This record gives sequence, structure tokens and C-alpha cells, in this order.
Amino acid sequence: MEIIWILLALLFIFLGFAMTKLKWYFLISGYNTMTKEQKQNVDVEGMAKLFGLYSYALAALFIVIGIVAYLEYTNLILPLVALIVVFTVIVVVKAQKYNHNLVDENGKWKKGASKNFKRPAIISIITLIGVAVIFYFALQPTEVSLTDDAIEIAGMYGDTYEFAKMKQLTLLEELPEIAMRTNGSAVGSKLEGYFKFENGEKAKLFVDKKFPPFIQFTNEGKTVIFNLSTEAETRALYEKLSNQTK
Repeated sequence: MEIIWILLALLFIFLGFAMTKLKWYFLISGYNTMTKEQKQNVDVEGMAKLFGLYSYALAALFIVIGIVAYLEYTNLILPLVALIVVFTVIVVVKAQKYNHNLVDENGKWKKGASKNFKRPAIISIITLIGVAVIFYFALQPTEVSLTDDAIEIAGMYGDTYEFAKMKQLTLLEELPEIAMRTNGSAVGSKLEGYFKFENGEKAKLFVDKKFPPFIQFTNEGKTVIFNLSTEAETRALYEKLSNQTK
């Protein structure tokens, strides 16, 4: 996961350089779809400089998030993502002063122009908030509940597993080495979804790598591995499951 943040940082460094130094103005969202007449009313150099600085700032934030994820300070990731959301909204609004199709020379909205800006702005804000919400839920502890005949693991990839179908229940003191994430989230030490191990085996994970051990079982031939917020809670739950599946 950490490498993704670094790759994103490199991408935005390139985008910033391309807009400010190479003058690749077609990279500016919105500007590239304007008519020739509309482009003549845009201070494209000023806008490119703003988005270039924005790209460099995002790159720096992505590097910080990558370092935080590597050090497994997962509680810091969500505030940093929220900062990106706030920063993006500010830049999108500030960028409009360079678009004289929408604002006059005094920086005031032209009549009816704000309507053309509101829709893409709202879509961008909703998208960024959605990303922040996904990160928030990805960082939440695994919630588990037991009924008389099943265990329910909550979350985006959660499911209900009947005790009668649970096989090969074991307690792992360490997690197998992970080769790749096939469908899921990996935020710092929090892993949720489908992963493939170095030995070629696949499993659905609901784990925080910082808090071993891990409970593993198979259900209809598929492997599930999870743990709770503390070692004591995980071990206590394992004992309960052992009694239920005897």
C-alpha cells in the first residue's frame, strides 16, 4: 500500500512540472474542454501556476501519508486525507478567479456564471468526501457478533458464517506474507477484503497487523482470517469459537 502513495506523489510531481514548465495546459481540468473563444478569456498561465503548486503540495502530502502508512500510524491517515479534501475545495474555488468566463476583473461572479461552476464543484466535493468516508470505515476496528449458530463479521466485505460450516479453525501467531491485494483496502496496518499470500493461497482478511494473533477458518472451501482490537479479545473469541465448532 505504501508504494501506491509514493507512485501518486511521483505522478503529481510530474503533473505539476508539466503544467508549469512544459505548459501542458490541456492537463487542466475544464480548460481542455473549453471552446477557443472561452480559452481566450482565461488567464491560463495563472491557473497553471496555481494547479502546479497544488500538484506539488498533493505530492508532498502523499509522501507523508506513505511514510505514516509504513510506520503504521493509521490514526493519522484519515486527518491527512481530510486535509486533501479541504485543500482541494479551496484550490477549485480559488482557480475561478483566473476564468473570466465566470468572474469579472474584480473577481465577482458574472450573472448566471455561478450555476455553471456549482455542478462540477459539487461533484468534486462529493467524490472527495466519499473517498474520506471510505478511509474512515477502512480504519475502524473489526466488529464481530455471535448468535447461537453463526458468527457475523461486519464491514464492507463482511458476511455471516455458520458454525456448522466452519472448518480448520486455528489461531495464527503471525500473518502469512502477503503477495498482493486482489480486491479490498489496505490502509496502514488495516487489511480488509481479498488478498493473496506469497505461497499462492488466497484469503478474505479482516485484520489489523499490529495486534496478533489472528483467527483463521475455512468456510465452504474459502479461507477467512480476522482479529479484534486486542490480543486478549482475539484469544477469548477463539476459545468461544473452538467450543462452538466442536
